[in-house]
Amino acid sequence: MNNKGFTMIELLVSVAIFALVIGGLTLALMQQQKQNNVTQEAVDLDQTARATLDYIATEIRNAVSRQGKSFSLNLVNGGSTAASPCTVNTPDAGTEDSPPECLTIFTWDITKGQFVDPVTKESNLPSIAGIIEIVSQGPPLVLNLPQNWFDGNNLIGETQQVVNANLGFRSRINLCNPADPAICGTNPDKCTECAAILRASINGATKQATITDSAGSILSQNFQDNSYTSLNDFVTNAFVPGISSQVSEMTIVQSKAFRVNTANRQLEISQNGGPFQPIAGGTDAPGIVDLQLVFNLQNRNGGITKVGVPSEPANCRFTDFDELEDSTDPLNAADPCYASEKDVRTVEIYLIARSKVRPQLIKGGTLPVQAIPAIGDVLERKTDNASFGANSSGVGFMYRTYSTAVYVRNMAREEFG
Repeated sequence: MNNKGFTMIELLVSVAIFALVIGGLTLALMQQQKQNNVTQEAVDLDQTARATLDYIATEIRNAVSRQGKSFSLNLVNGGSTAASPCTVNTPDAGTEDSPPECLTIFTWDITKGQFVDPVTKESNLPSIAGIIEIVSQGPPLVLNLPQNWFDGNNLIGETQQVVNANLGFRSRINLCNPADPAICGTNPDKCTECAAILRASINGATKQATITDSAGSILSQNFQDNSYTSLNDFVTNAFVPGISSQVSEMTIVQSKAFRVNTANRQLEISQNGGPFQPIAGGTDAPGIVDLQLVFNLQNRNGGITKVGVPSEPANCRFTDFDELEDSTDPLNAADPCYASEKDVRTVEIYLIARSKVRPQLIKGGTLPVQAIPAIGDVLERKTDNASFGANSSGVGFMYRTYSTAVYVRNMAREEFG
């Protein structure tokens, strides 16, 4: 009987060829998996960053586009940290370690109030027009509130008797210009109504609002450029003569503040003065590394004054509104750069996002150090710990910059802005 089969050498050669084929297929599969991972990281990064950018842009657009709304956009240049709710400017604006920026958007409807009945679609929290009634000039400042703001002992829309809220006040008579109030008599188009937004504790049982003498009690005001030294200073020199003793309006103001928590790489939001909550990014998701804002203002020469960029006063470029106000004179007709915060025409929003993990490249290793171009008032940076800080970066992560611009259509209205 003739038994045919493979020799040992033939078997070894076959096994070797099979091993080479399997090895090649395995290598190709691994490279494909790496490519898929890189692509998925890029997709996740794009989705997170674009959704975040669109959300901020939509909030600005909604605040400034509706007729009948008053609004205020408060920029803090380099004040975005986990410890500070956007209250302190960075001392080194314009340098590569300038922290992310903060933006607070105040919106208020003087004519219709804020609360809309879900059934009738009618406003049940109207503003009051007339004399603002002061119970105690204090401090603290205590005001009587209208009875129709309350459902029993609760402010309409609230479930507790005592709540914190933003109270907005606007004079129907007086115009304010922080640099020189006298300019309103000859150039009223350069002024806005005297207005202020105060943080108050509202007691439904007494129907009163209490404003304490604290750093966060005066949220915004357009009586003067610099902050008031105390609540008593503000009440005596601005609130009483400019608001409470004149025909004025008072309402509840809605607010949204955005900041970047650099430790957790998260965009956070605070609504109506409440605690900051994360809404995008994080350590277990594509992270938000930086937020920069640039305001384009129409100046008196018809050109553009930019705020939120490296300082070049001669070319109408300023790091923040404080520097703009310190460097320009609104009474000097020859000053080509002068513009006020109500002259904003567009807001540029820049966002830097980082991938969740370090994607492995097809040829091995991770992404090299990247160069991130200058945005806002921050110079070009490298994606290493030396430039970004241990919490925000690291070699091998994927970084991308996203931007958009919002046209501010109603900033020229004679309102508080």
